[in-house]
Amino acid sequence: MKMKLYTSLISTLLFPVFVFCQNTAQEWYDKGIKLKGEKRAADAIIAFKETVKLKSDHKEAWYEMGWCQNDVKDYGGAIFSLNQARSLWPGVPKVHFELAYAFEKTNKNDSAVYHYNQVLQLKSDYASAYKQLAYVYYNNSDNENALVHFLKYEQTFKNPINDYLYWYRKGYVQNALKQFEPAKISLNKSLELKTDYLNTYLELGFACARLKQDEVAIEYYQKGMELDPKSHIPLNGIAEVYRDNKKDMNEAMNWYKKTLALNPNERKANFGMGYCNNSLNNYAEAITYLQKAIQQQPDYTTAYVELGYSQYKSGDNSSALTSFNKALSLNPKNENARYYAALVYISQNDKIMAQKIVDELKTLNSKHAATLQEQVSKL
Repeated sequence: MKMKLYTSLISTLLFPVFVFCQNTAQEWYDKGIKLKGEKRAADAIIAFKETVKLKSDHKEAWYEMGWCQNDVKDYGGAIFSLNQARSLWPGVPKVHFELAYAFEKTNKNDSAVYHYNQVLQLKSDYASAYKQLAYVYYNNSDNENALVHFLKYEQTFKNPINDYLYWYRKGYVQNALKQFEPAKISLNKSLELKTDYLNTYLELGFACARLKQDEVAIEYYQKGMELDPKSHIPLNGIAEVYRDNKKDMNEAMNWYKKTLALNPNERKANFGMGYCNNSLNNYAEAITYLQKAIQQQPDYTTAYVELGYSQYKSGDNSSALTSFNKALSLNPKNENARYYAALVYISQNDKIMAQKIVDELKTLNSKHAATLQEQVSKL
């Protein structure tokens, strides 16, 4: 009697497993869709894997599995699954979209761009493809292409865009392209959606500073300081307003010093201190700060030009020319390095080298060429 009871109990325990294992491919697929709808992507992936074990050409299961793998950030798995789906289900925009997204997240940008464009070839009003292309270009500092695709997204997406990061990124790109008024519009939309995102205030400060709206720029930077007292970026921003717009070098240095109190090696503050000291004829002090800026960024072209100017004004022409030549090796089209190098050669009565520099400036259509030519002609 006990043996029969045990046999019956074992059969009862094993029965659900047996039935579970007998699910058809479609039943596994339906289960996966249900789990996906419940936002249980990891469990859904298991179900979709069972689906394709039983039916390897189940194109929808491959696609849904790839979608879920993207959701759990298994981008390598997503690329494999979605390539399976693509081979079985060609010409379907959403398959290309998910595949592009997986490539984007693995920094395979050429493949991402290709597949987002495939989406748009198949469905020209697929708005999300325009947005993701904008993000790919944004992340790669291709600001012109980014802005083109931000605008196309807005043309095709018919609902309000309530993503603060979208508007921040668009504003950032517009600032980079010197479209400061449009940037303010985008950044204020970001601000309406999220009032405590530091970078939005920094970009608004930048835009307003470039528009010579000095007090507004300072207010935005001060708001950034409130959000993150340990950030040096708003301090540098205020310093630049005083340095570049108000031409108040002493007040600019007061703000740069606040940055250097947080981080003595911060490159922009060291450069700013050097620039301001040069403007105040404090060339020895300027050299110290500019050398420190270059230590932090060895390819800091503008710092080499400013350092060369300090050295030239200090009477160290040899070091000045070394600095200007370094700047030109980093940026062969740099006009300021050539201008000051020409002044060095003029001061040395070296007409041949001075004329060579002037001729180079002429090929660059530089405004400095005419003024320097008068001086060279008098040698």
